[in-house]
Amino acid sequence: MTDDGLVPIIDAFRVPLDHSSDSSGLERLVAEGRLRPDDIIAVTGKTEGWQPGETSRLDADRAVRSFLLDRGTRSADVINQIPMVFTTGGIGMLTPHVVVYTRTRGEPSNDSAGRLAMGVTRSEIVRPEWLASTQLIEANVRAIRAGAQDAGIDPSAIEYVVGKAYYPTQQDFTEARAAGHKIPEYDDKTLFRRASGSAGLAVAVTADGLAMPSADDIGEKLDLWTAKVAVSANPWEPVGGEGPQTQLVVMGNRVGAGGRLRVGHSAMADTLDIDALTRALRRAGLDVGPGPLSAEHRARVVAVYVKFSATPDGRLRGRRQVIENPQYVNQVKAALGGMFSAMLQDNLVWISAGATHQGPVGGGTVAVVVDVS
Repeated sequence: MTDDGLVPIIDAFRVPLDHSSDSSGLERLVAEGRLRPDDIIAVTGKTEGWQPGETSRLDADRAVRSFLLDRGTRSADVINQIPMVFTTGGIGMLTPHVVVYTRTRGEPSNDSAGRLAMGVTRSEIVRPEWLASTQLIEANVRAIRAGAQDAGIDPSAIEYVVGKAYYPTQQDFTEARAAGHKIPEYDDKTLFRRASGSAGLAVAVTADGLAMPSADDIGEKLDLWTAKVAVSANPWEPVGGEGPQTQLVVMGNRVGAGGRLRVGHSAMADTLDIDALTRALRRAGLDVGPGPLSAEHRARVVAVYVKFSATPDGRLRGRRQVIENPQYVNQVKAALGGMFSAMLQDNLVWISAGATHQGPVGGGTVAVVVDVS
């Protein structure tokens, strides 16, 4: 709280996308006087891409940054530092959309349970040799601590972290080895597990007090996990920022913060554990019952995040899955989209696969941002 008695207020707006470069919904919010572009500090989004080589994630990122540059007063350098966490795979009944988070100032809430506090952060530039050690975990830990500080919360009060981890390309590794760095040969699937797993383990270290794992644990010792994270990974894309960094949005509930929002999370035991959504909603402060949400509760849901991993042994609750099918993960994502949409009675859900160290093996994590005003 400052001398004027005002405190940070985090608000959020969920906007469907008519196409991957669509900013018309944001323009409408500005025209209605509900959104100031200069107040936006973070963006998450679900885009429509579903096949290799598609560019929907980049298109959406560039469209939002262009909107902020054209409609606001901040410089391109400042806008490029805003974390934007887009995930592709808008399949089944999932609707592509963005959630934009704003930070303003106002009166503190008198709710003893607190209100949403948010910090935004990026790691240092990721070096290829870091993937062979714990250096990427350590860099992410530093970034998460900075995000907690930006949110005004202790790291132990972190409720959820949404982010995008980047990893170097095979060419980057070739050049690093030529420069004298000893780096094992990694295939792309292993690189994904090590990059996204390093982010998951960093949240576990920072928020849960996990002892620093060994380099050999990353992507392998899957009984090390946290329920407080959804971070995906892919090679660096030419969007905001200086280079391959982990970009993170850190959320918690802080007593004395202002606004209308709270966040809650839950571990998803497996991909049939739809009750994880109910647990997250209740933790966030909505007194929901079993089954689909009522119209009143549905109107209070502002954002939903689901991170999942496919069953590693090919069985779900003892029953065989056809994991040999190359479309298996996308089909599970579509199935989860149907499950969560049916419970929410709304299909604006952010769902991402590849939950390495993010929730139990074969399960994942769920988080919700809700209006408790």
